[in-house]
Amino acid sequence: MITKQELDNAVKQENEAQEIINQYYREQQEAFDRRMKENPIFTDEELFYSAITLCPCGHGLAYPRNCSVNHYWDCSAILKGEVDEAVEHVAQLPFSMTSIKGESEHNGTTRGVFKPKES
Repeated sequence: MITKQELDNAVKQENEAQEIINQYYREQQEAFDRRMKENPIFTDEELFYSAITLCPCGHGLAYPRNCSVNHYWDCSAILKGEVDEAVEHVAQLPFSMTSIKGESEHNGTTRGVFKPKES
């Protein structure tokens, strides 16, 4: 049978581990926030693309791989610094407000896709 002391030690260890986990996520979020402030231009390798959803400009939607759950889908051309201001782009679509499928082998990808709307 587990003693009260063993339980107390386990709970203490769990609490200490949780604090380390929380600190890790805080540091990751701070690093991402710095990146967004200093250089918000991303490479294809740094982006996670939608399976089928495109921006009105014809590029796939994407988001940076290291963002938090409070982030959003955006036009991949904007994220890569290749935006054409002369065409319409999607507004940032928060994860919590949209249901967009992400890329995968099964669902497909919009990575490298450019399908401009016909005039």
